[in-house]
Amino acid sequence: MKNLLQISLIISMIGCSSSKSLIEKEPYLYTIENLDGSQIKVKSHLTDSLNNEDYETLKNHLNDISDKAIDFDKKIIINFIDNDPSIQKKNFQVPWDIFYGNMENDLTKSGQSNHFWVINKRVKDLHYYHGNKINWIVDKNDLIRELFFRYDGLNGGFVIIKPNGSYFLKIGEYRKSEVITTHNDFK
Repeated sequence: MKNLLQISLIISMIGCSSSKSLIEKEPYLYTIENLDGSQIKVKSHLTDSLNNEDYETLKNHLNDISDKAIDFDKKIIINFIDNDPSIQKKNFQVPWDIFYGNMENDLTKSGQSNHFWVINKRVKDLHYYHGNKINWIVDKNDLIRELFFRYDGLNGGFVIIKPNGSYFLKIGEYRKSEVITTHNDFK
């Protein structure tokens, strides 16, 4: 029965997970279990704005960790992975739809942006996260994690930042379509 309830919860979370929260008054909540066993609820969808100092620090950090020229007059999209997986099979790669096709091309079709695949420096198994085709950038100073993905146990998330520093943040698991739809809707 417990497994059935867990499966039902996962299905309902996936079904509820969409960029509709950009316009809804109450964003979805995500339950985080802390290392001490306590739980906290955090918003899984959040629209906010970086202050000037944090935004400049982020831009400098992205320039430092990336090897590509960044046009800060375009949106910044960061797909972020936070934790190492529990490997069940050798050479297994997660069947997550964000890794299929070409995310860069899909995002370019929907408007100009700078797209980054960023991973927490603690993650060791890049193969699991399709490291054979994704050029993961390590968040070596944990700046992106501290600004957006502060909680343990989230797996990661994505953030879309406009040139003025306002941003949409999705923490926890998500689908490729959410990134693309949110990119289109977040104007």
